[in-house]
Amino acid sequence: MSSSPSVIIIGAGFGGLAAAIELKRHGIESFTVLERHDHVGGVWQANAYPGAACDVPSIIYQFSYALNGDWKHRYGRQSEIREYLDKVARDFGILPHVRFQTKVTAATFAEDTGTWAIDTEGGDTYTADAVICATGQLSEPAIPPIPGLDTFAGHHMHSAEWDDSVDLRGKRVAVVGGGASAIQLVPAIADEVEHLTVIQRDPSWVVNKYDWKVGPVERAIMRIPGMPRLYHDAMWWWFEVRAPSVKSSFDWLRGIWAAERRRHIKKTLKDPKKVAAATPNYTFGCNRLLLSNDWYPTLAREDVDLLGEAVTAMTPTGIVCGDGTTVDADVVIWCTGFKATEYLSPIDIRGRDGRHIREAWADGPEAYLGLTTPGFPNLFMSYGPNTGSLTNTIVYLVERQAAYMRQAIEYLGRSGGWIDVKPEVHDAFNARLQERMQHTSFAAGCPGWYTTESGKVTQVWVGSHVEYGHRTREFDPAVYEHHAVRELAATAPR
Repeated sequence: MSSSPSVIIIGAGFGGLAAAIELKRHGIESFTVLERHDHVGGVWQANAYPGAACDVPSIIYQFSYALNGDWKHRYGRQSEIREYLDKVARDFGILPHVRFQTKVTAATFAEDTGTWAIDTEGGDTYTADAVICATGQLSEPAIPPIPGLDTFAGHHMHSAEWDDSVDLRGKRVAVVGGGASAIQLVPAIADEVEHLTVIQRDPSWVVNKYDWKVGPVERAIMRIPGMPRLYHDAMWWWFEVRAPSVKSSFDWLRGIWAAERRRHIKKTLKDPKKVAAATPNYTFGCNRLLLSNDWYPTLAREDVDLLGEAVTAMTPTGIVCGDGTTVDADVVIWCTGFKATEYLSPIDIRGRDGRHIREAWADGPEAYLGLTTPGFPNLFMSYGPNTGSLTNTIVYLVERQAAYMRQAIEYLGRSGGWIDVKPEVHDAFNARLQERMQHTSFAAGCPGWYTTESGKVTQVWVGSHVEYGHRTREFDPAVYEHHAVRELAATAPR
């Protein structure tokens, strides 16, 4: 048989759009994108806090087949990236396939028909032959269950759920967390608030960000035919050559860099208490390196306090820290990250024999090539387990994943039925991946969202982007079990 399987894509960020565009470009129109927000953009739709920006140069943080050479900054701001994704979705005709404000709550596989039933919060159920989960690793905000949180009399919000109606002017503001969102947000609001307190249990390693506003000369150069492609490819390879730097054999180099950072922190902050609270006590490079030129100068301000403590309780007037310190606040902003190791949360996903994906991932999420997990046939993932990008751009990886998933869907169109990655293939891949991980900086056991509580690294890709591209270049039916069923399904809700 030869037909187009029906496909549901969950999410309209980079991963979801990459999958949709890949299908569309190869003549597959039988797909529907379900997006819980009212706009495309994914993380760049949700994270609209002051100062939100990318930490990958704009020229490579875009689709390789839709290059924009007219970025306003070297590192794109949230609004500009969102506008780019909106334009791409329109240019490639994806918007007619998108169902906005449609939050997926469950996905259940039926072995007798080989189809997935996708339930939504609005009560609709879609039926499809294949599902592509493009919800991202950073989509579900995490606010810790702090005792007394409900008693706080002021405003509190997560950075990924920014409330523009909250006026920060003249307010005492407490920011909890010291990760990527905090280092962008804190400098952006410091001049606006009356007093700012940053509470971070685990400080991050922060390095310089070589950013600038693109001037008229650079803009003119980028309008030369072929120049955006040349610049994109040159920058991509510039970052790609850094891939070996995550290996343990480069510990000496990371040690030199860490020493320089410690000197910079001490020189900038001066106050011994602030220096202690801002200096990480774990291996440089075992977690995400953050980029900012304003973070340490902002922490050094007299109207900014820095506490290296955990938040243990909330009161009607503020925060109680682990050492007993109380912080009075009118507004509390949680920069406490996302449920990254609970990938696909909070969708209730059940595969063969009704097995829940949480059961399959009891020790943390894992998948073959970060794309598919045994027991969940015809379910694919974009930006799945262990495919986070550190040394280059995630956009390259989601493009490669999209091409692989498209090939798999074409195979399903030719053969019918459903496919399930063989457990022995999946297990061997992940065993080797974790073995390789032990020879990198990620195995140093530092805090953060790369690892589960047991210490298993579940977020980052261990090799180069070239290697990942090679591994996903061709879909191989031999690594999958194939099961025949009667007919293909329809994507329309029933």
